[in-house]
Amino acid sequence: MDSDDEGAASYVPAESTVRAFSTRHFGTVASPYVSAYVYRTGNVDRDYGMRTDAEGSFRIGNAEVVIDQDSNAFVKGKSYRGTRGLFELLTRRKVDQSFITKRDLQSYREILEATNGHLENNIPAGVIKTTRGAKFKDVISKLFPTGGVNRRSAQSTSTKAWFLLLKLKK
Repeated sequence: MDSDDEGAASYVPAESTVRAFSTRHFGTVASPYVSAYVYRTGNVDRDYGMRTDAEGSFRIGNAEVVIDQDSNAFVKGKSYRGTRGLFELLTRRKVDQSFITKRDLQSYREILEATNGHLENNIPAGVIKTTRGAKFKDVISKLFPTGGVNRRSAQSTSTKAWFLLLKLKK
């Protein structure tokens, strides 16, 4: 009997092992957020955030997300500084807004627009995904107040929405 095949699909490593691995590969900022995908915790956002594909790669919208050892995120060839606020936005259904800065919101919006991550079926012609969740109400609806269908015109009003969102969190 081959012990490598027996139970391999159900094996979940200990939390300390996952944390050590994710810290080594994804950095200290991203590690707690990335670790949650191993355990599929209830606060992982699969609507507007990262998800894993069949190969274990992270994806958002229609694109892969690569996270380096310094916790920086790379999406469609662009680098985004990995901050706690950005990873709250990229991974959590209920975000802790005390960590989120204006720059984090700008980066998150850029990522969603580049990947159509906020649109149904992640396609440019899609309408904005709407949910009853806290993230839609507290973040997405403010980043895309016109519904996200015509993103160029929505961009001019988005700055007001960012300031409103930052003001609300104080």
